[in-house]
Amino acid sequence: MRAHSATSFLASATPAAGKTTFGLHIAHRMLSAKFVSRVVVAGPTTHICRQWAADAGRYGIDLEPNRPNSEGPESADFHGVAVTYQTIAAGPDTHRLAAGRQPTLLIADEPHHMGDQAAWGLQTRRAFDGTRFRLLLSGTPFRSDNSAIPWVTYDEDGVSRADYVYGYPQALVDRVCRPITFLPYDGEMEWLSDGRLRSADFDLALPAAEAARRLRTALIPEGEWMGEVLRDGDARLSEVRADGHPDAGGLVIASDQDHARAIAARLESVSGERPELVMSDEPGASRRIADFASSDRRWMVSVLMVSEGVDIPRLRVGVYATAARTELFFRQVVGRFIRTTLRPRRQMSYLLMPADPRLKALAHEIELERRHALDLSPDAEEEEGDEMDSGPERREPDGGFAALSSGDAELDEAIMSATTLQLFPTDDPEPGAKTATALARPEAASEDLEPERESAYATRERLRGERRRLVADVARRTSKSHREVQARINRDTRARSVASATIDQLERGNAMLRRELWR
Repeated sequence: MRAHSATSFLASATPAAGKTTFGLHIAHRMLSAKFVSRVVVAGPTTHICRQWAADAGRYGIDLEPNRPNSEGPESADFHGVAVTYQTIAAGPDTHRLAAGRQPTLLIADEPHHMGDQAAWGLQTRRAFDGTRFRLLLSGTPFRSDNSAIPWVTYDEDGVSRADYVYGYPQALVDRVCRPITFLPYDGEMEWLSDGRLRSADFDLALPAAEAARRLRTALIPEGEWMGEVLRDGDARLSEVRADGHPDAGGLVIASDQDHARAIAARLESVSGERPELVMSDEPGASRRIADFASSDRRWMVSVLMVSEGVDIPRLRVGVYATAARTELFFRQVVGRFIRTTLRPRRQMSYLLMPADPRLKALAHEIELERRHALDLSPDAEEEEGDEMDSGPERREPDGGFAALSSGDAELDEAIMSATTLQLFPTDDPEPGAKTATALARPEAASEDLEPERESAYATRERLRGERRRLVADVARRTSKSHREVQARINRDTRARSVASATIDQLERGNAMLRRELWR
């Protein structure tokens, strides 16, 4: 990157390789050199933005996560913000003006979320085309709808060119990532389709629509197939815990919220412990993920929330219980299970999944580092069919479909490629051995980080919460409105508003309110 002369740099690295640490290292260097004075992280979800802000705080970089456009630029306490592509698209001029006032580094996390033809991409380009530098970090630098990604270079054949590529085999050699074994489960499925009774296992070739219905039948929470897979997954997790990883965790990726709730209830009866249930649009979801990550609880059941970018290194066992069959989504899910921990020495992860032919093909290919080919053929979308079009939230119209029963789950041949077998870490490295090619070494990162401290955004959130309580108490005792009390304190501390107040202004205002209450 230091030898790079352009103003955009794409680092394509396998999920779990340490892209966040790499990005923050670059940000720290650029801020220290005064090449930039501000950092903006753009991410796909509010949780990922909050996670970036928490990690940045360990480097002494204070980012305000998910700041609303309506509140304007961040206060002087912060080095920048971490906001979603959706937020940027809703107010591109707010971000363009802020980046114009100070030399800004944009870190675009998983930039495939903004295709050139999508509103997110167009507005993000509008906001940051003139910024000082753009660092694009992606584990999957391609889009399933074949749209180009802003600031990514493509050759005449439509193949994207990353400025640096770090593949899964490299990560295994460097012990940055774990190997993973795929455990596909077959079974006899029975469903009604357009008035006809159908029955098939996953070995039978079917038209695309019926293959999708067979997969959905396997995933019904009350079916025998799902029950046996959950039991096997829980047993596998117990084995992993007994084999030197006592706090190892498991994750089930569900299709939708109702599906997740039903699976969580069944998993509780299997494991004897209530799993953590996380929905993407529920308040407190980020906190529950963080609490689960730092606990020793066995299972989490989620929809979308942990498919991409979420860091829970102790995950070792997964159940793929969603009908999504895109390569993009599948790779993101796999990435949740391959981040290494310091212990134990031998770390194999396991993903239990339907023996659907498309999913099995993706599992076979997961070891191969592939370059993104942007298919320029006008028929590309039709040729890919519903498998490439059906993202994790899309479902085909039922059209007379009804899942009836899923038969006993039968474990198919495990998928663990020769590459993984050869690269499975068997011995400890020699003392002092270095993994110089790793994108981000956990041991190196821990040496560079500052001691734990409360981040600026956490301090600010705490003080604003305290302000709300104090204002309510003063308003109740003085019969003044909340608005009147807030306005008076803002005048006394010379803050334009609570949203724009610095930490110092918040602390002084809260002290004034406490003295008033004591009197």
